[in-house]
This record gives sequence, C-alpha cells and structure tokens, in this order.
Amino acid sequence: MKIIKQIFVILLFYIIGEILAYLIGAILPGVYVPGTIIGLVLLILVIISGKITLDHVDEVGTFLTNNMAFFFIPAAVSVIEYLDLLESNIFKILVIIVLTTIISFLAIYGSVLLTLKLMKREEA
Repeated sequence: MKIIKQIFVILLFYIIGEILAYLIGAILPGVYVPGTIIGLVLLILVIISGKITLDHVDEVGTFLTNNMAFFFIPAAVSVIEYLDLLESNIFKILVIIVLTTIISFLAIYGSVLLTLKLMKREEA
C-alpha cells in the first residue's frame, strides 16, 4: 500500500504540473514551461515546507531514478528516424551540447557552494 501512495503522490504532482503548464500556455501563448518541471518544483516546495516528507516518495523516486535509462530508450530509438536532419546540423548540435554542459557544470558548482555556505551558517 505504501508504494501505491508514493506513486499517487508523484502522479498527483505530475498532473498538477501539466495542468499548470497548459494554463500558462493558454494565458501566455509564447511561453512554454514543461509540466514535468512545474510538478517537480511544486513537489520540492511542498517537501521543503514540511507538508510531506521524503518518506512519501522515497522508494518510488529511487526506483524511477535508478531505472531512468530505461525511460530514454523510446526517445533514443526515434532519433534514428531523423538521422539525415541530424547530419546536416551536427555542428550546431555539438556547440549546443558543449555550451549547455558547461552551463550545467557551473550551475551545479554554484548550487553546491551555496548549499555548503547555508549548511555552515546553520551549524554556526
């Protein structure tokens, strides 16, 4: 029963995120925010606020992240259908990959530094 409750919590925030993404798209047609990201942010905010704990999503969340590669198989297979399009834009794609990797590393570095500062401040 615990697993079903955890799946329900994760799916609830996913659905709320998708609904909010749809509403944002209806109100601001030029703006697109993925519903999955909105749901994830909402879930994090609710966990931080203490209304639910990590125990409410831990086992299912761990299972999903441990098996994340499995969920990318359909997307990877469908890329093969567009191989000619990829070949014609390979330089642009590589530049985007390199730049976003650097930006991601810098964002993670900044997040870790901020977290360490906050943890030191909390200890003091």
